[in-house]
Amino acid sequence: MSIIIHSLQSVSFENLYAAFSEAFKDYDFSLSADELQRMLKRRGYNPALSFGAFSEGRLISFVFNGIGMYNNILTAYDTGTGTVPSFRGLHLPQQIFIYSLESIHQYGVRQYILEVLQHNHKAVEIYRKLGFKTLRNFDYYSATLNDIAPVLQTNLVACRIIPTDLENCMNQADWFDFQPSWQNDKVSLERGIDNLNILGAYKNDEFVGFIIFEPTSGDISSIAVAKEHRRKGIGKTLLKSAVCLLQSGVFKFTNIDCECESVTGFLLSLGLSPKGKQFEMVRKV
Repeated sequence: MSIIIHSLQSVSFENLYAAFSEAFKDYDFSLSADELQRMLKRRGYNPALSFGAFSEGRLISFVFNGIGMYNNILTAYDTGTGTVPSFRGLHLPQQIFIYSLESIHQYGVRQYILEVLQHNHKAVEIYRKLGFKTLRNFDYYSATLNDIAPVLQTNLVACRIIPTDLENCMNQADWFDFQPSWQNDKVSLERGIDNLNILGAYKNDEFVGFIIFEPTSGDISSIAVAKEHRRKGIGKTLLKSAVCLLQSGVFKFTNIDCECESVTGFLLSLGLSPKGKQFEMVRKV
């Protein structure tokens, strides 16, 4: 059996999606073709700097890399890694990653970022052997709209909720209590802006909070309230306005820094508890 590794630059999206779907068919996880396209765009997928393993021309293992600035450093981000079931056990993702290092370094990339489920001990150990170190611990949350319906019907405040723009939100640097992860960072939000809704909260014409979300997936990308206006129901009012516009029956918060008590406390006040934990890991390139 001959297996070769090269970039994904010439691979059609149809073949990418076929490999992606097969690689994750036995996981509790699936994306439609449109959802995968949106994810790749938002996370900065660069086919020339993404790589795969091929057997007789068929893509059997892949590492989709996003490329962009993060913490003022040109960074590669693992947007998706998978192997079709019949080719597992050959350590192909590790081989692909090692193969890619020279190319991404020559491009100017100086660090590689990824997130991995903490309970996936095998993957965590592999990444550590490849030189990755843990940066932060993240929680992720998901819930149905019915889960929080009683909470959102109480303690709401009289404030005006209207659409606003991303720049207006990103200018409120002091409202953020932790640095967003790659997929929720400003650059990522700019890439995915066509699929996002942004609502602002105004009290007596003062801009006091915002929420950024993707209606089709239920992803709550960012929610923030001015510090002097917190614990007054503005966050819940924003969330209620957002969930009314969701096209899915669920919503989720991903990559919430476990150390950020203001955000974890807000989610706890909604009756939400983490569904799982991830490590944010980094390696120098």
